[in-house]
Amino acid sequence: MNIWDPFHPIAYFLHATLGIAGIIGAIVALSVIKGSGPHVWAGRVFAVAAAVAAGTAISFSFRNFAPMALASAGMMFSLVGGALLAHRSKSPGVTAGELATTILMAVVLAWLLYGVGMAAPHGGLLWIPPLILALFCAAFLVNDIRFIRLDDAGRKPKQVPRHFSRMAFAVALAVHEPIVVFSDDLNIHPGLAFYAPFIIWPAIVLYFNNRYKRASATKPAG
Repeated sequence: MNIWDPFHPIAYFLHATLGIAGIIGAIVALSVIKGSGPHVWAGRVFAVAAAVAAGTAISFSFRNFAPMALASAGMMFSLVGGALLAHRSKSPGVTAGELATTILMAVVLAWLLYGVGMAAPHGGLLWIPPLILALFCAAFLVNDIRFIRLDDAGRKPKQVPRHFSRMAFAVALAVHEPIVVFSDDLNIHPGLAFYAPFIIWPAIVLYFNNRYKRASATKPAG
C-alpha cells in the first residue's frame, strides 16, 4: 500500500495527467527560446500542474499521514512561487509574495529538521532522507533572504538564475514524488527512487545556464 491507495481514481488519473502535463510543459520550456510565447505558456502549464498536484498531495496526507509528501508539497509551492516572482520588479505586492514563499520554505525546513530529530534516536537510516531535503531547503532559504533584501539594480543579474534554478528543482520534485510513492509497484530500490531524481536539478540548471550564456553572447550590443 502507499498513500494514494484510498484515492485510486484521483491518484492514477488526475495525478498522472497533471504529472504528464507538468513534465511536458517543463520540456517545452527548456526547448524553446527563453521569454518567448511558448516558453511562457509552457512554464505556466508546469506551474499550475505542479501547484495542483502539490495541493492534492497535501489533501491526501490528511487521510494517510505522509510527512515527506507534505514537505515536498510545501517546497513545490515555495519554489514555483519564488520562480514566478523572480522576474518582477520590487514592489509591496512582490515583496509580500516573496516573504510568503520564504516563510513557507522556513516552515518546511523546520518540519524536516523535526523529522530528523524524531527519526535519529531510533537508529537506522530513516533520518537521512529528511536531512537531505532539509539541506536543499536551507540553501534555498538563505538565497531567498539575500534576494529579498536587494533593490531592483541588485536583483536584475540574479533574476534569471533564480528563476530557472527554482523551476529546475520543482521539476526534480515533480519527477521525484511519483517515483518514490510507486517505487514498490515499479520494483525500484527505495534509495535509488529517493536520490536519483535529484540529479535532474543540476543537469537542467547547467543546460539552461549554458543556453542562456550562449544566447547572451550572440545578442547584439545595445
